[in-house]
Amino acid sequence: MIGDENMLSIEGIRLKFRNKVYIPLTCRARGKKLNNTDFTIISNNCWGGTVYEAYNLPKESPTVGMFFMAEDYITFLSDLKGYIHGTLQFIKPEESRWKDAPQVSGDKRFGSYPVGLLSNGKSYIEIFFLHYHSEKEAKDKWERRCKRINWDRLLVKFNDQNGCTLKDVQDFMNLPFKHKLFFTCKEWPGISGEGYTVIRQFPKHDFVMASYEPFGCSQYCNITEIINSM
Repeated sequence: MIGDENMLSIEGIRLKFRNKVYIPLTCRARGKKLNNTDFTIISNNCWGGTVYEAYNLPKESPTVGMFFMAEDYITFLSDLKGYIHGTLQFIKPEESRWKDAPQVSGDKRFGSYPVGLLSNGKSYIEIFFLHYHSEKEAKDKWERRCKRINWDRLLVKFNDQNGCTLKDVQDFMNLPFKHKLFFTCKEWPGISGEGYTVIRQFPKHDFVMASYEPFGCSQYCNITEIINSM
């Protein structure tokens, strides 16, 4: 069995090849297959940003270069417009209510990037701005990209990372978004329906790894067709 350290090294190699070689070489040709390039992806992790880059498009979503814990993401989606139009502040990493969660504390990068506190006027959720260098950069890009959201062409994506539970999956599948995707590496009892996508990966892991999440046309789903159908 391959240990976590080796597995993460394999994941790092896959991500580097995807981001530095494969996407730059193929993005323009892939982008020409889209009927309409004005769409917004809401995602619980960096997948949305990857998709925009995979089609050589500007990022028309605030949820890029960051991640949510699963419970907070479902809360975010349950009042999406309320949170998008809400107030973003920042806290010290050690003030995060998720600081002891293994998905957060187990990453050596924790403490080096901004942690946001987003309010809809009723409750707060946290956003981990993983690929941002400062609170100012995170806030400026969040607010600028919120204004770009195309509410008429919205693709909402979730996966089984960051503490995802069966209840989170059930709640996501019951949300009233017309176009939504759930990526997972395992079967969930009682879960089925359009957008539910089980991805096989090697080595096996408890959740789907970022490099396995599909874009363009893959064996699991055709993201190009999904975008064109919106």
